[in-house]
Amino acid sequence: MPMLVVPGRTSAVSGFRLTALLAKFPFPTGAIRSIDAHHVHFLDIADTTDIAALHAAALANEATGVWSVISTLLCGPGEGGLAHKAPILLNSQEERPDPNERRIWVLPRSGTISPWSSKATDIFHLCGLRDVVTRVERGVVYRLEFAEGFAPDFRLSEHSLVIEAGSDRMTETLYDQCPEAHEVFAHAATGRPLRAVGIHAGEKLVEPIVRIEARAPSEGGVGQRRKGIELLSRANAELGLALASDEIEYLVDA
Repeated sequence: MPMLVVPGRTSAVSGFRLTALLAKFPFPTGAIRSIDAHHVHFLDIADTTDIAALHAAALANEATGVWSVISTLLCGPGEGGLAHKAPILLNSQEERPDPNERRIWVLPRSGTISPWSSKATDIFHLCGLRDVVTRVERGVVYRLEFAEGFAPDFRLSEHSLVIEAGSDRMTETLYDQCPEAHEVFAHAATGRPLRAVGIHAGEKLVEPIVRIEARAPSEGGVGQRRKGIELLSRANAELGLALASDEIEYLVDA
């Protein structure tokens, strides 16, 4: 599926929030020279659209035609005019950043449709672009400039402290580079079955829910509670529930 990636015009995050974010990152003091963030828009282009013509119009920042409508709709509060940076057509490689730079792409969790996407897509369709743009999504790109010799040699999107600081693991996903179209726009065709996590002795770790029953309070004391925490912690890791330790304890005690 063809996808057009359009950078935003202004900062997506306030200076105060960027400073707070900088303090949460797992890097030595002074390792990061600067940090900035901007929105980036992802357009799922319909297969019937002349993508080459649309891409050429976007690169030329044409003030008429379909691209001018798209560019206008992507204006945020206080923004105006056409995009100041050339958009990216997926499958063409993004310009390689400076060796001392790292970028973090934060998008809605893969397989989901964000509230922003639902509203923006409706607006695009109401403005006559139903046959051009199938869906619109938005993310944030953080650009980190490191001091000489401090650029990390690991993938930021796989570092737990970076994930914790830069995103909400329940609703967002981190990438080290522009994600592919199928990662941005994929969504489950059918819902998954509801599952239950047994935290009492003798119960299976995870099982499909057939019926819901009230459970009597356990009599196992401290040992039983510890076992329940262990079972729910395992399910948390296996199912990607993103529960914090205090949330696990709360659920076991409930």
